[in-house]
Amino acid sequence: MAHLSQNPADKERFICLYPVYINSKKTLAEGRRIPSEKAVENPSCAEIRDVLTAAGMNVYMENKIHPREWNREFRGRVRVQIKEVDGNFCQEKFSSRKDIMFYVAEMIPKLKTRTQKSGGGDTSSQQGEGGKKSKKKKK
Repeated sequence: MAHLSQNPADKERFICLYPVYINSKKTLAEGRRIPSEKAVENPSCAEIRDVLTAAGMNVYMENKIHPREWNREFRGRVRVQIKEVDGNFCQEKFSSRKDIMFYVAEMIPKLKTRTQKSGGGDTSSQQGEGGKKSKKKKK
C-alpha cells in the first residue's frame, strides 16, 4: 500500500509500537520482536507513552489491537515520530524501531508505577503462600 504522504512528520508515517513487541510473556510467534531477556513483563501502552514522552519523543496513542493478540485487555498501540520533515532523525539515539523498543524495555522497569507495584506484589504473594502451607498442615 502506498503512503498517502511522503512527509515523515505526518502522523500516518509515525512508527507503530504495540506492547506485545516488548512483552516477555509472549513468544516470537505471538508477536514479540526483541529477545525475552531484554523484554518486559506485560507492558502497557500508557507505560510506553510515558517513557517515550519523557525521552522527548513526539508520541500519541491509538485504541487498536495487535492482530495476534487474542486477549482484549491488552488494547492500544503507540505511534512514535522518528524522523523530522527534512528526513533527519528526531533524536540520534533512536535511529530505528529496534532502538526504540530496546530503550522502552530498559526504562519501563524503572518507572515509579512498576517499582511500587512490585514491592506490594511480593509481600502479598508471600502471605498467600503462607496461607496455603498452613492449610496443608491442618489436613
